[in-house]
Amino acid sequence: MAQKRRDVYMHRGQRKLYYSQARDLRAICGRRWGKSQFQGARLWQVAQTMPRGLGAICGSSRKQLWARTIPAMLFAMESFYGFKEGVHFGWGIPPKWVPKPVMKPKSYDNMLWMANGWLWYSASLAVFGSVNSMTLNSLIIDECKFIPYTKLNQEVMPALSGIVPPSPINGFNNNNPFYKSTCFTSDASLSNKNNWLEKEEKKLDLKIPSGEFAGKTYRDIQQELFDYADKVDFWNELMRRAEDSKHRIHEVDKETKDRIQQIAVSMMRHEGPFKALPRQYVNMTKGMVDYCLSYHLIDADDADLIFDYEFLITQEQHFEMMAIRGSKKYARHINDLRCAAFIVYRGSTLDNVDLLGKEYIARMKRDLSPLVFQISVLNQKPKRLSDGFYCNLDIENVHGYICEDCPAIDNAYCVKTASTVYNGALQQQEYETPNFHYLGLKNDCLLDGDCIDGLPLHIALDYNAKINWIVTAQMYRRDSVEAMNVLSSMFVKDGQMLQDLIALWDKYYAPHKDKNNNVFYYYNHTAKMKVYSISGNADIKDTVIAELRKHGWAVNPIYMGQAMEHDMKYKNINEGLAGYVYPAIRFNRENNESLLIAMENCGIRQVMGTFKKDKTGEKLSTDNVDGSSVPAELRTDGTDAFDDLYIGCRFYRNNLTGLCMPGGF
Repeated sequence: MAQKRRDVYMHRGQRKLYYSQARDLRAICGRRWGKSQFQGARLWQVAQTMPRGLGAICGSSRKQLWARTIPAMLFAMESFYGFKEGVHFGWGIPPKWVPKPVMKPKSYDNMLWMANGWLWYSASLAVFGSVNSMTLNSLIIDECKFIPYTKLNQEVMPALSGIVPPSPINGFNNNNPFYKSTCFTSDASLSNKNNWLEKEEKKLDLKIPSGEFAGKTYRDIQQELFDYADKVDFWNELMRRAEDSKHRIHEVDKETKDRIQQIAVSMMRHEGPFKALPRQYVNMTKGMVDYCLSYHLIDADDADLIFDYEFLITQEQHFEMMAIRGSKKYARHINDLRCAAFIVYRGSTLDNVDLLGKEYIARMKRDLSPLVFQISVLNQKPKRLSDGFYCNLDIENVHGYICEDCPAIDNAYCVKTASTVYNGALQQQEYETPNFHYLGLKNDCLLDGDCIDGLPLHIALDYNAKINWIVTAQMYRRDSVEAMNVLSSMFVKDGQMLQDLIALWDKYYAPHKDKNNNVFYYYNHTAKMKVYSISGNADIKDTVIAELRKHGWAVNPIYMGQAMEHDMKYKNINEGLAGYVYPAIRFNRENNESLLIAMENCGIRQVMGTFKKDKTGEKLSTDNVDGSSVPAELRTDGTDAFDDLYIGCRFYRNNLTGLCMPGGF
């Protein structure tokens, strides 16, 4: 019995990578390109070639993996292949009817099993040595911009050594392109310092040192595979359309193809001998062909070809299709290309326009600044600054961290039932799995293991007519050293006010408020203005304090006097970043993405021998058509809130004389 065709949607860029099946793939794609959907399809692509093997899905943290990446992958796998959880895949210990793995893992915690015995291990790289002692056959990583390159090379890549079974098993050898394969994806970086994945593109021009393709570059291999993928895509689409529209594919010589297609076009345009055709005959139909045949406007031998004019192929094209579909020699050549391939693909959101719709693209162009639209949607490479105001900031190696603990996960397990027909009878087995749907909807500080229950929060704000920011930290001792963890940064814009910002912040930290509702609020003389306030005659600081207390927070306002001069900010903050003074500064990378981009892109000016932060971007429009503008959240506004928070925590936190009650000076 012939297997029924299953139609699923993949846009052209996804199909190109899916058919290429490269051993090593790097994809830098715009937002909503469909990276997780493609990786969901690759999960089974890999697994079906190596039953009972082991691979890893790596992420920066459990929060990223379980709340964002894995739910999207599983949904894609269900949609693409028609799989059902509990039948074709599941979580934890596999049911007894699933084949045993070639190498049994020490634990099935964080394991995704497939029905053929393949296991995907969910590995958080926030845990030191998370893949130690494992022998991996494949590796998939999403959101690579959060993955430290040194950690990847030192801890993860050595585990990708491939299982060597005691007796030969198909798939576990270098003739399988998915054996020891890698698939790394990320979106383009908006920061001053490039995402390391973008630098992988330089490797394309390296020459292959040995083997069948010695002397060729990886770019040559990539191009040949992409040409092959385009051909497969063309033939698949041609055959699908022919079947759906009840047409036939005909092999003809090139002259006949050109002649028939010209006749068909003339018929539809009502040109030449076809001027008298009734007006309803606009598209090619059987009725149109029969009408022309009855009036002897076309030859009877041409009638079927004219009806199928879109499905005419030449002898050369037919030979190409036969080679793709049936030539073992050609298949071996393509397989060899896949095994040697190192592909770097840059994808634009426009690739996915059929699914997203032109309205979405138009809305993104309207709502995003030209700079962000060019980078995040069109995936164009941005210009980079050579240095900046925060010259000692090193997010990847020193100041950035990814928190492993995620309290929400511990309370998000549920019991499901796996079932199948085994030995002629229905078999069922319960298993415990994370509630990925619940985690995907969760958005509060229970996702953050770095928010310590017993400690108060420290905040500073920046106030602006276009955007308002709040940056949050906690002070604690780490390795006997005082440290300031910047837990998060939030902003509101587009007409939203301070009240909206405080409400957003309160909703996020509501679980923490139940355990410790103390918050230290640092502000300088700029918070005494009334220009941005909408609470009657109250100034900005009074509005902030009143709103926090309204939501149930015990506020400790600390006045820092006149705002510190830029040259002193530059000196003090960079001393802290360099580790010369304490508190040490650390940033939660996942919760401060826009702030960190703004800090890395923050320029510097020298005015009369002193350093000043380059704030000219705040004076520009956010919608300049020449691409010179930046969105409000990537300007220096948020960095000013961080400056005040650091200065307050370093110099004023224990200075009780700085305390100020609402309305006081």
